[in-house]
Amino acid sequence: MRILIDTNILISGLFFGGIPKKLLFELDENFNICVNDEIISEYNEQIDKKVSKPKYKLDVELKEKFFNNLHNFEIKSDLKICRDPDDDKFINCAIDAKAIYIVSGDNDLLTIKNFAGIEIVTAREFYDKYLK
Repeated sequence: MRILIDTNILISGLFFGGIPKKLLFELDENFNICVNDEIISEYNEQIDKKVSKPKYKLDVELKEKFFNNLHNFEIKSDLKICRDPDDDKFINCAIDAKAIYIVSGDNDLLTIKNFAGIEIVTAREFYDKYLK
């Protein structure tokens, strides 16, 4: 199953725990995590920001596991859908990767709910449906 993981879910899972961490930990080879270069860049920028602050501790093993399951796609779509234009990269990647889900905690994406057959769900919704 092809899915996208929004940066906020990744950061929550790698640094804070809870359902996002459980979700990241339980994603296996049955889930292809779709990304493009822009998303990978955003992931790394946000991880570096947190790591630079001593109060945050990165789960290095989980990061490695997650990054080993990324599938990079070339993106041709350039749709402008989201209230926050920075989130359009997730929609465009999902379309070109033929993903089924975007897992996010971002209300700008979650309010869309479904676009072009791509469901936009919370970490809890995805976890409860596929990983619990």
